[in-house]
Amino acid sequence: MDTKYWTKYRLDRLYKDWDPKVLTDLKEKITKSNWRLGYHIQTDTGLLNDPNGFSYFNNQWHLFYQAFPYGGVHGLKSWTHMVSDDLVNWNNVNKSMVPDRYNDRHGCYSGSAINVNDKLFLIYTGNVFEDDDEYRRHPYQNGAWMDKDNNITKLSDPLIDDAPTGITGHFRDPQILKHGDYYYAILGAQTIDNEGEILTYRSKNVDKGWEFYKKMDLGHDNLGYMTECPNLGFVDGKVVLIFCPQGADDTKFSYDNIHPNAYIVADDFDWENMKLINPSAMHQVDEGFDFYATQLLNAPDGRLLSSTWIGLPDTEYLSDDEGWEGSLTMVRELHIKDGRLIQTPVKENDSLVKESVDVSEGMKLDKQSLIKFDVEDGKDNSMLIESDDSYLKLSFDKDSHKLTLTRKNVGEDPENRTILLGSSRFNNCSVYFDNTVFEMYINDGQRTMTGTFFHDGKNLTLNWDNLDNMKVNRLNNIGINE
Repeated sequence: MDTKYWTKYRLDRLYKDWDPKVLTDLKEKITKSNWRLGYHIQTDTGLLNDPNGFSYFNNQWHLFYQAFPYGGVHGLKSWTHMVSDDLVNWNNVNKSMVPDRYNDRHGCYSGSAINVNDKLFLIYTGNVFEDDDEYRRHPYQNGAWMDKDNNITKLSDPLIDDAPTGITGHFRDPQILKHGDYYYAILGAQTIDNEGEILTYRSKNVDKGWEFYKKMDLGHDNLGYMTECPNLGFVDGKVVLIFCPQGADDTKFSYDNIHPNAYIVADDFDWENMKLINPSAMHQVDEGFDFYATQLLNAPDGRLLSSTWIGLPDTEYLSDDEGWEGSLTMVRELHIKDGRLIQTPVKENDSLVKESVDVSEGMKLDKQSLIKFDVEDGKDNSMLIESDDSYLKLSFDKDSHKLTLTRKNVGEDPENRTILLGSSRFNNCSVYFDNTVFEMYINDGQRTMTGTFFHDGKNLTLNWDNLDNMKVNRLNNIGINE
């Protein structure tokens, strides 16, 4: 980040005080980028991070994302609003929820949504930094109503006006759920002893009367120094809790990214005691390079769906210098099998698939491609996407049963992420490639690896070793936010 330009004054400047020419110039600059995407939700300008408000309302899918439109930096956050009829083709309704009052003065941060009486209710964290010697963070949990014309009206008063006793100003990311007579809000928190927790509030009225209920019992204490983005989902007779335990002990829960995205599967959930029943071990949701802040939706059609930021906090990306950063995963459908999470792109994404292309070693790869292959058993295997001074390589060692993903971004050193498959075989893989992001679904979605890949913007080639049934299809460029 250019700290000389991105002063505190610019990072905190209200949107109404920006010269419109800044966005015009930024859009013109971004049109020259070789790194833009074809079928993933990406930001028009500036920064995209956490998905928010994932919901089905008024016969459409709704998905918001946290945004700062004036540069590829974490400035004053708002919610950009996307809608879709099919979970694939998304349109910006151009009615963002922006910080415009005291209780969200320093940003509209993450939250969720729920359909209530033909309106959509939004709940989100508004941060205010008190102007004193310590520049203290004061979190407000705020509410808003959205009508069928996508007009958002914020409540005048916060739903929850402060963190509870014993909790610091790091208190945020409410997921709203309805169970029985109550609405519940599940929030990430940090104690004054710098330990992560998940807290719950409840009310019989969605827009008032919220009171602290209980600390959630996960059956685990390795929640780091702050637990972000907690989400409960229900599928296949099981419960899954997905969350981001910043600073979790990596000797007890292995991860390589600066911050992990974790999940726990449980047999049931005790709503009275806010407790996971017979919880599993903690696992990574995704084992790639860039994956954070998963948001779940138990959809009206019975599916458990997810959307995730392809990015990480406290990380700079090569596209920042072009004035933009961030994208969201394709919407995934989640299931539980043998106590583990299974993730696959929703079936609607089949509409992206175009004609197959002839495959051969060293073939040119389109920037929007689907690569599918099976694996020859008992051999070392690999797949390589390569350009000048950049490559993405997936390799499997038959002796160690270790699957390694190596990424070399242009101008940077190579880095690795690994999966130890143990007694499991490496059977197959589907790679959804979209120029500078990728999603790999391994063994029919039993494991996934997601991330960014910044290449030189020129020719991309595909090579492989000891792979069967290699198939490549072009994928539609649907022009999201172009």
